[in-house]
Amino acid sequence: MRSADGEDPRSEHVRVPKAAEVVATRLRKSIVRGELGDGDHLPTEAALLTRFGVSRPTLREALRVLEAEALIEVRRGSRGGARVKPPDGEIAARCTAILLEYRRATLSDVFEAAATIESACVSSLARHRTVDDIAQLTEAIDREEEVVGLTASLKAQNEFHTLVVRLSGNVTLITLSEMVRRVIDTATTKVLEREGRSVRQIEARHKSDQTHRILLGYIKDSDPDAAAQLWSRHLRETSKYLRTILDTEDVLDLLD
Repeated sequence: MRSADGEDPRSEHVRVPKAAEVVATRLRKSIVRGELGDGDHLPTEAALLTRFGVSRPTLREALRVLEAEALIEVRRGSRGGARVKPPDGEIAARCTAILLEYRRATLSDVFEAAATIESACVSSLARHRTVDDIAQLTEAIDREEEVVGLTASLKAQNEFHTLVVRLSGNVTLITLSEMVRRVIDTATTKVLEREGRSVRQIEARHKSDQTHRILLGYIKDSDPDAAAQLWSRHLRETSKYLRTILDTEDVLDLLD
């Protein structure tokens, strides 16, 4: 039975992807699966044209898509060509930061997300920690306490947060953490620039060092609940401290 306009109501309209999208998808899969490694050259243009049976403009459109995704680097000229670049978390983090700016995210939003993600990570780490995990965490905390200068201290503390998340082993949480960490690291850097070596900054540094040491104890004791509660409270207190100094809630004010 057909409708008044002559179309069968049971028919389904399927969008046929453009040839350039198909080519880009196939090359993307080869990169993500590791069939093409970091720094590898893609086959020559002539070889790709033969392989996919498409026109030169279509192939070049596909390569532009991959270049925009930062999966390849295209060099023009007689010695040019396309070289593979593996997916980079920094690029994803930068794009996420821009989206947070556009949606007028607040620092409270970002720290709430970080608290949720990182608390889950420390909880998992406390349940499954290994001797090597404990050794890495201990070394990181020792390094924190030994560094001289607030800039070096801030870098060491941020690295400890990254290490805790990485040792959890959850790839999805690690990736999400990288995205929100870009905003947090920017905020902490701006506070350091604004405050300098103030008494408040020095006290905050010592308190963070102590909290990291306490967390290590909970992880050693395999106490996931205590570890998660401590870490969540630590991040929320850090958020309050930063927002007080920066006098802003808007992520847009932080990212240049």
